[in-house]
Amino acid sequence: MSLIQGLTKVILYVQDINTQIQFYRDLLGLEVKSFKSIDGRSDKQWAEFATGECTLVLHGNMDVDFGKDRPKLAFHVDDFETAYNTLIERGVKLGPVRSPSPGLKVAEGLDPENNPFTIDCQQ
Repeated sequence: MSLIQGLTKVILYVQDINTQIQFYRDLLGLEVKSFKSIDGRSDKQWAEFATGECTLVLHGNMDVDFGKDRPKLAFHVDDFETAYNTLIERGVKLGPVRSPSPGLKVAEGLDPENNPFTIDCQQ
C-alpha cells in the first residue's frame, strides 16, 4: 500500500498576492475557497483555490530568491478550443497548441510572476 494517496495541494510562493489572486480568480476563473492572514503580518497571507481534487494555495508577499525551477500547474479543461480562446480574449498569454501524444492538446502559459502553467485536454 502506497503512503502517498494523491496530490491534494500545490503551493506557490508569490511576491504580490493581490495580483496573483486577481489572475487566478478573474482571468482563469478559479473559485477562492478561503483567504487567510495573520493579524498585523502582511508576509503571512494565503489564498486557497478550488481546482477539483487538488487545491491551489498561494502563499503571499514573499521576498524570496526563487531560482530557476518553479512548480508547473496543470489545469484540465473539457472543451480545449473554448478554454484556449476565452483565456486569450481575457489577455492570458498562452503558447501555441501542442499535441504531444494522440488525443492530447496542451498549451502553456505564464502567470504575472512568470510561474508556468498549462491547460490540457485528453480526448
